[in-house]
Amino acid sequence: MPKDYYTTTEAARRLDVSPDTVLKWARAGKIECYRTPGGHARISKRAIASMMPGRAGEASTPAAGTHDPTYQYCWQFYAEGNEAKPECLDCVAYRSRAARCYEMREIPEQFGNLKLHCQDSCEACDYYQLMQGRGTMALILTRNRSLKSALRDEAEDTDLLLRFASSEYECASIIDNFRPDFIVIDCSLGRSRTRELCRNLGRDERIPFTRIFLAAQAPNVKDCAEGEIFGWIRKPFTYEQLKDCLSRPRLLAARTETGH
Repeated sequence: MPKDYYTTTEAARRLDVSPDTVLKWARAGKIECYRTPGGHARISKRAIASMMPGRAGEASTPAAGTHDPTYQYCWQFYAEGNEAKPECLDCVAYRSRAARCYEMREIPEQFGNLKLHCQDSCEACDYYQLMQGRGTMALILTRNRSLKSALRDEAEDTDLLLRFASSEYECASIIDNFRPDFIVIDCSLGRSRTRELCRNLGRDERIPFTRIFLAAQAPNVKDCAEGEIFGWIRKPFTYEQLKDCLSRPRLLAARTETGH
């Protein structure tokens, strides 16, 4: 039975607004919304359909994996205009460019965690709700059209949001608005180019906590990268295999003894 609701990210895409705008509408009672037992906001499909001019009935569902959520750090979410609040500049979340400030909640204030916008619990925080509702984001860097097509065709949900790039320039451009949790680099791009990509992405200040994976037919990929690699996935792989690899802590815990 199809679900009768959207996540805030799904709703935002259909209404062509940002996810935090959807959250603000929900808080103000301008859009029908309910909370899951875990505190996540869910938006009625009926409400979304009624807000889309010229569309009757239930809003159609685009192909999964095509979402383009704009990423926001916590200080951007709570900013006044385009500038972060001055007090945010001294917080460890800002100084470390923490992709998930709520994961740093237990850091004592004397170490710089000012908790300027913290509520009684993370679940009560609008920013936490925004980030938790966006799913896991992965950027696949490959020129393999059949791989791209297969991953798109197999995507059936929004737990894993995929974007694709075929060059470092395209990858850098996507990262401006799509801050991936993972980047998967196809080793068929070539050994020297893969090494350069890994080195540059590992130094990119916009994604300090993004984990880089290599996609190869065998685990012996040490010549394609140095210390920037977090793990690898065997090619060819399906969408479900990719989800499984990226979601299992035991597979992400450490590099193997051979350095990959």
